[in-house]
Amino acid sequence: MGKLQLKKEIQALPREQLELMILEAYESRKEIKQYFDYFINPDVNKLADKYQLEISKEFYRSKRGYTKARITNIRRIYKEFQGFHPGFDKELELLMHIIVVALKSERSFTFSDTLIRGIKSMMTLMVETADRNLVADRIISQLTTLLSDERYGTKYFRAYLLKSLQEIRPA
Repeated sequence: MGKLQLKKEIQALPREQLELMILEAYESRKEIKQYFDYFINPDVNKLADKYQLEISKEFYRSKRGYTKARITNIRRIYKEFQGFHPGFDKELELLMHIIVVALKSERSFTFSDTLIRGIKSMMTLMVETADRNLVADRIISQLTTLLSDERYGTKYFRAYLLKSLQEIRPA
């Protein structure tokens, strides 16, 4: 069913039936409950904290020195957060959190090549989002400072991301 068809069906429903349908959806689906809770009481900071915690948990899943984090889960968490339309500043904050936690956990765990390339793609997404919102210089500066800090990640991982950052700089 498309959006247009759904809109037609909703308009044809009596108010009481529409209210009942919304309440049933609210009770039956965790995602819908979360959306309506945010819609009724939009606390962006609380929402951001929740998603940052999910990202952190994903990165610290491990077994025998190897991370079990999957870039698909990280992207899914980010997209889910983005679906609430929290504003580009909060999206950039979550993307920065992804990079910081990746760097921190990479010091303790071995990353797969797929995860490393995925982190690079998330950094690219971050720069593109910042560029669309006219704050690319600030974000690139923050990333450069972060990737130059020896406390985060191994020097090889930081060098890879720094080289990638230099390649994706917006015009």
